[in-house]
Amino acid sequence: MKNDNHSRDERFDLRISADIKALVARAAEVAGTTMSAFMIESVRDRATRLIEQQERIELNNEGRDVFLNALTNPPAPNAKLRRAAEKYRTENIN
Repeated sequence: MKNDNHSRDERFDLRISADIKALVARAAEVAGTTMSAFMIESVRDRATRLIEQQERIELNNEGRDVFLNALTNPPAPNAKLRRAAEKYRTENIN
């Protein structure tokens, strides 16, 4: 387990079943840490992985090629986009 040197000035209370508590106690024992430290690290690791999965875009080779092609060879702006750009410029000059 990682050594967590962050200050602990917040409290997080929750209720769990006896089965889950026994499971966490056993896992903490196996990891050589306290139940609290085990739960904090487990929650932090899971939360970090979940957020990273949501924020990262993973493409297969075909998707990568389509994306890179769109960046390097963008289509010409159509009339609607040109009008929107002109409107933006006129409204944001002042």
